[in-house]
Amino acid sequence: MGQLSFPLVYDIAFQFRSAKRTVDFVEWSSATYADIPITRVVDIACGTGHYLREFAIRGYETIGVDLNPSTCRYAKARARAAALPMTIMCDDMAHFALPERCDLGVNFFDSLTYLTEPAAITAHFEAVARAINPGGLYVIEFGVIDHFENHNVEEVWTERRQDIQVTSTYMRDSWINPRSNTFEEQCSFSATSPDQVAFFQVRFRKMALAFEEFETFVKQNGCFTPLAYYDDFDKKAEFDEDLVPWRVVAILRKN
Repeated sequence: MGQLSFPLVYDIAFQFRSAKRTVDFVEWSSATYADIPITRVVDIACGTGHYLREFAIRGYETIGVDLNPSTCRYAKARARAAALPMTIMCDDMAHFALPERCDLGVNFFDSLTYLTEPAAITAHFEAVARAINPGGLYVIEFGVIDHFENHNVEEVWTERRQDIQVTSTYMRDSWINPRSNTFEEQCSFSATSPDQVAFFQVRFRKMALAFEEFETFVKQNGCFTPLAYYDDFDKKAEFDEDLVPWRVVAILRKN
C-alpha cells in the first residue's frame, strides 16, 4: 500500500466511521427536507475523502474542500485509483468559493469547531450560503460543550487495512480556556506494516461551542432555516432541544 504517510494512517484510523450509514442518513434527509433534487454535493473539510467517495460511488457529482495539501493529494489519488470523478479543492473552509453552486453541503466529524474565532465561523456560514442552491441542504455534524463531561477524555482503538495496523489514542483537555473559549485535543497514531513503522501526533485548539451559540450563528447568517437536529446519523435519533447531547447533526435548508 506504499509509504505509511499521515493521510493513509489517518484514513485507516477512522475507517470505522461508516460512510455508507452516514450517506444513507443524508440521502434520507435530502428526500425528507430538501426542496430541490440533490445531484451535486460539496464535502467541506473533506479530509481523506472518506465520505466523498461514498457519494461519488452513488453517482453524485462531488466536490471536496480541505485545507491540508497532503490530505488533498491523498484524496485525489484514492479517487483516481477507484476511477471516481471527484473534484478536490485545497482551500480554507471559512473562505472557500466554488466554481458552481451545489445542492447539498456536508460537514462531518466536528470540523466546524476547528474554527476558533467567531468571525471565522461567521465567514464559514457566508461561504456555505454562497455555495448551496436555494432549497438545498447543509448537513453538519459538530460537538457542543453543553455537557462537556460527556466527551471522551481519552480513547484508544486499533484498525487494520490489509497488512497495516494503526493504533490511535485520542485525548481531550478537560479544561476550557475562559479567555479564548477554546480547549485542546490531540491524537496520536502508531502504524506498523511488515516493513515500516510510523508514528504521528497532532494537536489542535478547538472552539468550545454551545448549542445556543450555534443557533445564534445560523440566525445571524440569515441564509438557512434549521429544520431538525439529531444526535446520530439515524432518522430515529431526533432530539429535544431541551436535552442537548454532546454530538449534534443539524439539518439546515438554504433559503
